[in-house]
Amino acid sequence: MIRIGIVDDDMDSRKRLKQEIEEYAAENILKYELQEYESAHAFLDGGEQGFDMLFLDIDMPGMSGMELAEKIRETDHEVVIIFCTNLQQFAINGYTVGALGFMVKPVQTYILNLTMDRALTAIQKNLSRHKKEADTTFVLKDGTISRIVNASNIDYVEVRQHYLLYNVKDSTTGARIVIKNRGTMQDAVERLSPYGFWRCSSSFLVNIKSVTAVSRMNVYIGEELLPIGRTFKESFMDAFSRYLAKKGWEDPCQ
Repeated sequence: MIRIGIVDDDMDSRKRLKQEIEEYAAENILKYELQEYESAHAFLDGGEQGFDMLFLDIDMPGMSGMELAEKIRETDHEVVIIFCTNLQQFAINGYTVGALGFMVKPVQTYILNLTMDRALTAIQKNLSRHKKEADTTFVLKDGTISRIVNASNIDYVEVRQHYLLYNVKDSTTGARIVIKNRGTMQDAVERLSPYGFWRCSSSFLVNIKSVTAVSRMNVYIGEELLPIGRTFKESFMDAFSRYLAKKGWEDPCQ
């Protein structure tokens, strides 16, 4: 179900746009719900959230559509914004708030159809990205604390006796924290190997994307130096070479 909002002080414009959307939805078997607002303040006062797509008139009394878009972007960076305006000369400014585009009134059917196609594609990309992020996120117990961790933020895992030490970058500050979790190296391998983690020794499992340098005997992750064990050297170096090739970078070791 796609949630669509129309914010326009002109009732006739809202009515026409609503009709065009209804016809598009019928032709494309699109399930949606639509909410109308007669002003930017009415939209904000309504407190509605979770819209997938918003059609905003630029020239409205009190607060313009551009000002409303700036307000929306303070808390929502993903909703697809499309401007509808009589003021074509102002439409270019829409890109400063990450708008998908603009439609000049009166809205033409073929323009609306093209815009809806693009908007739905953008929405689908957002959904796919969120699904991918969810697939790489899991919970690690850290004593009495349950921490939500994304695999991409883990630089490496070290095993010490019966514990795994997850070295994790804080996504906000960039600082590294260590999460101590009871388990075996095999547990970590099974959990993280699908996300590009490779063993460089019996004690370390490394996120290949976090590696900043490699020598004959060591792996560097920033300023930290991890040993490369003889048993794991060939497989690790092969994985590192394939990672460089995928990025289009030349492997100096070749």
